[in-house]
Amino acid sequence: LWLYKGVYCEVLSALPMNGGCFNVLLHTTSKGTASIAACFSILSYVATCVCSGTSAVYYLHEVAPSLDVISWTIALLCFFAFLNLMGISESGTVALIIFVVHTFTLLLLVLSATYWVMVNGLDTLVTNWNGNFVAIEPEGPTYIQRGFWTSVFFGYGTAMLGVSGFESSSQFIEEQAKGVFPRTLENMWFCIAFFNPMIMILALCVFPLPDIAVTHRSVLLSAMGKKVAGEWLHYVVSVDAFLVLAGAVLTAFVGVTGLVRRLALERCMPQWLLQTNSCRHTNHHIILGFLIICVSMFLLLDAQVEALSEMYSVCFLCLLLMFASGHMMMKIKRSQLPRSSVAPWWTVILAAIMVSFAFVAIVKKNPAVVGIWAMYFSVTCLLVGMMFFRMFILKLLLRAVRFLLIKLSGRRHPSLTPNIEANGDAGSGGSGSVTSKGQEAAIGCVEWLNDRVKTWIKQTTTQPVVFFTKNGNVVAMNKAILYIRQNEDTQFIKIVHFSPSGEMDPSFKSSLVADVQFLDRLYPKHCIDLVFVDEAFDSASVERLAAYYKIPNNRMFIACPSKAFKDTVATLGGVRVITH
Repeated sequence: LWLYKGVYCEVLSALPMNGGCFNVLLHTTSKGTASIAACFSILSYVATCVCSGTSAVYYLHEVAPSLDVISWTIALLCFFAFLNLMGISESGTVALIIFVVHTFTLLLLVLSATYWVMVNGLDTLVTNWNGNFVAIEPEGPTYIQRGFWTSVFFGYGTAMLGVSGFESSSQFIEEQAKGVFPRTLENMWFCIAFFNPMIMILALCVFPLPDIAVTHRSVLLSAMGKKVAGEWLHYVVSVDAFLVLAGAVLTAFVGVTGLVRRLALERCMPQWLLQTNSCRHTNHHIILGFLIICVSMFLLLDAQVEALSEMYSVCFLCLLLMFASGHMMMKIKRSQLPRSSVAPWWTVILAAIMVSFAFVAIVKKNPAVVGIWAMYFSVTCLLVGMMFFRMFILKLLLRAVRFLLIKLSGRRHPSLTPNIEANGDAGSGGSGSVTSKGQEAAIGCVEWLNDRVKTWIKQTTTQPVVFFTKNGNVVAMNKAILYIRQNEDTQFIKIVHFSPSGEMDPSFKSSLVADVQFLDRLYPKHCIDLVFVDEAFDSASVERLAAYYKIPNNRMFIACPSKAFKDTVATLGGVRVITH
C-alpha cells in the first residue's frame, strides 16, 4: 500500500479525473484496453456488493440468530437497489459518522483484547505458531508441516482482501478539493497499517487456528469481542460491522452506476443503459442489471464468504495490476503532463511484482474461484466487445437481411415485388415474382429491419469527433486520425485550431489548410474538416465549441499538453489525451 500510495498520487495529480484505472488507461492506451480495465472494475463492484452484503448479514445473524442468511442477504441487496432507484446516494456526513464509530469500535476491541492477552498470556499464540493448521475435515483439524515461507506466501495472498477499497477514492477525485486525495490515501494507509496486523495478531493470541479459519471465519471480530469482553462488546461489534458492510453495498451500487454511465457515454456499452425513468430520473437498467448479477453470483457461490472474498481479491488485484501498467505507460507516453508528485520507477515495478505474487497465491489456494471469475468476466467482456465490433456486426446483419430479402422477393434488388392483381394467374407457379400474402408480410418485416439497420449504421457513423491541433503538426494529426479509425466508429473528423483574432500567421494557415486537404484525400472514407476558432484555447472556449457543434467533450481529443499548459486535462471537461 505504501508503494501504491505513490503510484496513485502521481497518476491522479497528472490526470485528476474520475474513473480510476479506466481513466488512466483511456488516456495512455487504446479504448479497448481501458474497457478491459473497466470490466475488472465492474466485477470488483459486484464482488464488493456480494461479499459485503453477505458478511453484513452474517454479523446481523450474531445479534438475531433466527435470521436466514441467504434470504436476508438477497433482501439487503434488493433494499439498496431500491434506494438507488429512488435516487438516494452516499452522504459525506453519514460516511464520516460511520467512520468515527467504526474507528472507536475497533480501538475498543483492540484495547479489550490486549488486556485479555495480558491476563491470559501467549500460550495460544505459541500453539498457533507451531501448529501449521491447514483445514478442518469431518474427522477433525488437519495439521501438516508446510514451511514458514509457504505459510507467509498464502497468508500474504489472503491478507490482500483486508486492503481492498484502497483504490475507491480515485473513482471520484473530481468531487474532492485540491490536495485532499493524497491525504485520503495517507489516512487509509495509516489505519490499515495499524489495525489489520494488530487485530490479526491479537486474534492469534485469543483463538486457536481452527476457530479463526473455520468456526468464526465469517464473524471473527464479533466472536473475538465476545471472548475478551463479553456479550456487550459482541453486540457492539456486530452492529458496527453490519453498518460498515451495508455502507459498502451502497457504495458498490453508486460506484457501478457512475462507471457504467461513463462507459455508455464513451460508447463502450449500449446507449440504452443511459435511459432514466420518469419517476426519479435514475438509471434503472444499470441498477436492476447490477442487482441481478449480484444475486446470481451470491447464489452460485452458495453464500460462502471465503469464496466470495477470494473472488473479490482476484478482481481487486487485477485492477491494481492494470493501474500499475497504466502508470508505466503514462511515464513513457505522457511524460510531459504536469504533475505534483513523482513515484520512482522501482516503486511501480516492485508494486506490480508484489500484486502478482498475491494473485498467484489466491489462485493456487483456490483454483475454482478463477473459473467463476472467468465466467462473469467473459460475459462482461462480451457485452463490451459487441459495442467495439458493432459496425462489423451491423454490416454483417445488413448483408444477411438483404440476402433474405432477395430470396423472399425473388429479385436481385432488395425491394418489394410488384403488387399481384387479384385475378392474376397466382396459382400457375410459373412466375418467380408471384408471392403469397405470407411472403409479402415477411418481405415487409425484412424490409423494415433493413431500414432499421441502415439507420443504426448512419446514426453511429455520422457522429463527429474533434481533434485539437496547436502547431499543425501533420504527423500528430495523422496519428490522431489513425487512433480515431481504430477506436471510434465515425466518418466525420473535425480538426480544430484555436488562435486569437489577428494573431494567426497567414503562411501557417495556408500550410495547415494544405495538410488537412492532403489528409482528407488520404482517407477517402472519412470527411475531415478544418475549423479555425478566433479565441484562445482554454476550458471556456472548449465548452462553447462543444455547445455550438453539439459534440460532447468526451468525443474531443488532444495531443499530450506540455508542462507550460496553464490548465489541466481535467479542466477541459473530459477531453481525451490520445497522442504525444
